[in-house]
Amino acid sequence: MKTHLSSIRHKPHSKNALIAGMFFLVLFWVFGFDGITFSDDVYYLLAGKSFWQGTMEVNSYHFSSRWGAYVPSGFFGYLFGFNPHVIAGFSAVCYLLSLVLLYKILPNSCSPWILVLWFSTQVYFMHFITKVYPDAPLVFWVTLVPFAANFRQHRPFMSGIILVLALFGGFLTKETIIFLAPFPILLFLWDWKNRSLNPIFYYSILATGLIFSLLYLGYFWIQFGDPLYRVTSINAGHYISEFTYADKGIWSILKRLTITPLITFVERVYWPWMVFAIPGIYEGFKSKEAPVFEFSLAFLLLLLGFWFMSSTLEFYNPIYLNPRHLIILIPILSFLISIGWNVWASSRKWKINLSILILAGSLISVFQGDFKQVVFLMAFTSVIWLDKKSLKIPILALLLIFPALYSIHYQKELKQYEALISTIDELTHDTERQGPILTNNFIHFSREVILPYDESGDPKRYQDQLVPIESIYEMNQDLPEQLTILIYQYYQHAYPKEQEDVDRLETWLKKNNYVLDSEIETGNLWIRHFHLP
Repeated sequence: MKTHLSSIRHKPHSKNALIAGMFFLVLFWVFGFDGITFSDDVYYLLAGKSFWQGTMEVNSYHFSSRWGAYVPSGFFGYLFGFNPHVIAGFSAVCYLLSLVLLYKILPNSCSPWILVLWFSTQVYFMHFITKVYPDAPLVFWVTLVPFAANFRQHRPFMSGIILVLALFGGFLTKETIIFLAPFPILLFLWDWKNRSLNPIFYYSILATGLIFSLLYLGYFWIQFGDPLYRVTSINAGHYISEFTYADKGIWSILKRLTITPLITFVERVYWPWMVFAIPGIYEGFKSKEAPVFEFSLAFLLLLLGFWFMSSTLEFYNPIYLNPRHLIILIPILSFLISIGWNVWASSRKWKINLSILILAGSLISVFQGDFKQVVFLMAFTSVIWLDKKSLKIPILALLLIFPALYSIHYQKELKQYEALISTIDELTHDTERQGPILTNNFIHFSREVILPYDESGDPKRYQDQLVPIESIYEMNQDLPEQLTILIYQYYQHAYPKEQEDVDRLETWLKKNNYVLDSEIETGNLWIRHFHLP
């Protein structure tokens, strides 16, 4: 298969696929917004706002030095107003740029429609196009690394600069990019072994890397007296939770390093992407040609990083495989799927192997009790064995696009975010209502995003009305005569541990003899008004 750089030209009609893909991404961003996640995105939204107001300070909290996660997105808020949906427009831009990069280097022999379909439909990947998280911009930086390396023989100087810029920009965004740190080293060894080493490319990498490193380490040395301050803050940020393994013993670690990744890839719908990328990976290491070799190498490093990397340098604790973190695999996998599509499509042996892997994923889903996933995975066997090429892509499109679009409906029905915002706004602005509003802890945590504005310029007078239900015992010394309780029952899905606080709240109300005045349940909102006898 001819995949040399000189052969990378596209047929005129292939632009239709790129246009369709970009249009789909924009539409998904417009209509797929289901609100904030009431978690880390709150920090990034507020940090971006503070940065452009000139009040942001870098401190020991390692999120504060992830400038790439909140400075560019915060600029959207600075320009267009503090709106989480608008600010997430930066995530959409990163996705669009990533698709363009992949399209630009896709060999002529590969279908851009395959690329677009697999790039734009993974449910977790698409979910975060409307969110303000570092993983979305990291998608772009990860894509840019093998993209830049592809040009090292023809434009070595700029290629080296761009590659280091991608690694540095990624590190400013999120530390996960460290998985690709060995990439230029392995590329050097490969080029040296094959006598295709272009010294200008590697001198460019060394010089650019040295400049960026001195500037970065110098900043922390001057600001905090420690050039490795960020590494120290990351180690200090480690804490024991249900998502850590070292504290739970060797068997927990062994399970995490063996079956847990496989279960995660299947359960979180990454399995088809990984299975169908295998022929492309095989072609990459077999042909050793650009651009498929560079993308195969990048994927291998990312996979090893996710599988074995520790969350701290002080001791070995494998990182938790959060499905959000894994979205950076999708652009790489989509490209490799496109490369290998024609490889397996004409080989009975490849079809059998892919079918076996799909069946293996289905069996994992059976053991997990996820029969919807079983049906979804087994449907790919029809794509594998269908002989009519005219039907293969339409069936694939239906199989991939339907879950992505359905996820919009599912998430909006699950969260009912607009109803939540309007209800909180109404309650906090009700001048006849007396007393505090007791609500979910994560709602209180997100109050500055949920209630960012006030006509008088002082939103805190509304934000301060929200009190987390975990703080009820602090009221025992001075019980409010009246209070309102707003329970957002989305907690049962996203934050089930808050059930303990909800139960304690009911006990507290009875113990203090609060009398129910009124009660309304609408959607997933439960609103009650109480007074003391």
